[in-house]
Amino acid sequence: MINYLTVHPQMAFTLSELSSALGVSPASMSSILLALSEWGYVLRDRRHRTYALGPAVVAAGHAASQRHPVIEAARPELRRLSTFGSECIGSAAVAEEILILAIEGRPSSQSREAWIGQRVPLIPPFGQVFLAWAPEADVQHWLGRLGPDGAARHGRELVEDLLQVRGRGVAIGLRNEQVDTVIGLINESAHRLDKDAEIHRALQRAIPDQTDNYSLRAVDPGARYDVANLAAPVFGPDGTVAFAMTLYGINDIPGSDLLELCSEMLQSGRTVTRAIGGRWAAHMPESIAL
Repeated sequence: MINYLTVHPQMAFTLSELSSALGVSPASMSSILLALSEWGYVLRDRRHRTYALGPAVVAAGHAASQRHPVIEAARPELRRLSTFGSECIGSAAVAEEILILAIEGRPSSQSREAWIGQRVPLIPPFGQVFLAWAPEADVQHWLGRLGPDGAARHGRELVEDLLQVRGRGVAIGLRNEQVDTVIGLINESAHRLDKDAEIHRALQRAIPDQTDNYSLRAVDPGARYDVANLAAPVFGPDGTVAFAMTLYGINDIPGSDLLELCSEMLQSGRTVTRAIGGRWAAHMPESIAL
């Protein structure tokens, strides 16, 4: 419930709309809304009989930001990196989803719409920046989300992609027709709330289709690349990837410029890691030489 309202903070919904969107019976939804209203997490408009986020969520968000200082620590670097493209997004891996936590800059016509609280399925090839330094069990679980046939077809390729990300320190995603399909679905989800569950299922099917030719492994300084995104990790005190900074709006770029931009991403990742007392991964490059 709170997740759904967080994704749509400017909107209010009737009980039936929430019941339909979340797949909960009207009776159960009524009980949930009553409890949340009593504690101030949801506000009820008696005239229109709608529900929206309440002020108690603000207090919870403030407490959460103190518990997770990486978000505020990353903002200056997200803002700096956005000047190299259109917008830079801060995210974290939560269970089996990528959760958007911060956005700086403005989206370009070719980048997907994003908003705070948005959740995207953590299905290969998405999430390589989170999995490149993860334990083997986590990697296998991630690959398993492709299903037996998909894991058998793409597993070796994806593991090689993770090794490249680990060695370079930055994940490079290329644009292709399948990527454009996923961007279209994500943009549709921002405007078709009545089809939220349907679009989420479509995303789960479409994301794996990007796998072929999605990751750029070797960069030729003399070539040009149609880049969908660049992602750099921020490491927490335990040495795991606590946060990712993903730059969009790069598009057609010479290989030499792309390598320089990867170095900028690495610098930002190291800066934020240091700011939160994180432990930078061993053997990570300081920069990427031409």
